[in-house]
Amino acid sequence: MVNYNPTSGRERRYFPRVNYRAYATLVTTRQSWPVHILDLSFNGALAALIHRHDLRNGEELILTIELENDRTIKMQGRLSHQKAHFLGIECRATSIDHQAQLRDLLETHKDSIGDPKRSLGIMLEEHNDEQSITKD
Repeated sequence: MVNYNPTSGRERRYFPRVNYRAYATLVTTRQSWPVHILDLSFNGALAALIHRHDLRNGEELILTIELENDRTIKMQGRLSHQKAHFLGIECRATSIDHQAQLRDLLETHKDSIGDPKRSLGIMLEEHNDEQSITKD
């Protein structure tokens, strides 16, 4: 969950994000796509989707995150925002078991809490810089 303060132009997150990389599947009523999780919180995720899509902001979805040992965390929510191939997903775990697994995962990775000042724009710049290096 993000609370945006229009007077300061800053966002305040209630649930800290952790840097966490994983494969996941994003499912809507129309289609499913493989995505890559970039960071995760108790209330959402940032994912990368490199395939063509026609997702719309506000669209309902289910995100299934693949964990080790054939376990998964299923989260339900909506597409909050998108830019390039990055998707901001506002979602919550679908069951008590998935909430417990998510809480354990976030606790395990709490030392990798993302920089709250790191915006989507900065991440896009970093991605473009990496792309430039690989093309050279």
